[in-house]
Amino acid sequence: MKNFKLTVSREFGCNSREITKQLASRLGVTMYDKELVDRAAERAGIHPDSFQDIDKSILTSEERLTSFFGYGSTTNFYSDEAIKAQISIIRDIANQQKPAIFFGRCADFILREHPNTLNIFLYAPFEARKMHVMDAYNLDGPSAERMIKRIDRQRHNYYKYVTGINRSDRNLKHIMIDVDRFGEEKTVEIIHQIVQMEFGE
Repeated sequence: MKNFKLTVSREFGCNSREITKQLASRLGVTMYDKELVDRAAERAGIHPDSFQDIDKSILTSEERLTSFFGYGSTTNFYSDEAIKAQISIIRDIANQQKPAIFFGRCADFILREHPNTLNIFLYAPFEARKMHVMDAYNLDGPSAERMIKRIDRQRHNYYKYVTGINRSDRNLKHIMIDVDRFGEEKTVEIIHQIVQMEFGE
């Protein structure tokens, strides 16, 4: 199989992290997610804890979850040093001679000219995402709705700040899948088959 790179971006509430983990396991490749933030922080000389600069002891469950998932939620994420470091790390990993999956982190834009790259976008209707968030994080309906809207907004703003384009711009997306329509197992299977067809020997 060729030295491919996959990027996965998503709407919040699709269980996309679990889908990506299953895909990485199925393909036998490394998935890069939150460790990229730690590496970027280290390279930029920023302590990783400073990305979480809110006292979580005084936050509600909904607020703690929003802080955890909304990686554009603190000003440290927007520093030139942190952004440049993240871009550098993603490119360094992509230039290694082995397949990899990048989860979020504007990787679709950063690797837009990298060869053998497929950009995947996972989404679902708002109501389906709301039900998943309620079940997964034990939240009531209004709390789940607020959380989804806030995290989607944070991610959109961060993506726009880093890239200058909207996160929903289809020009950088090669595969877009409605997770609610196909389910998690079929979503993994669909992407796996496409990767086999595109990059298999």
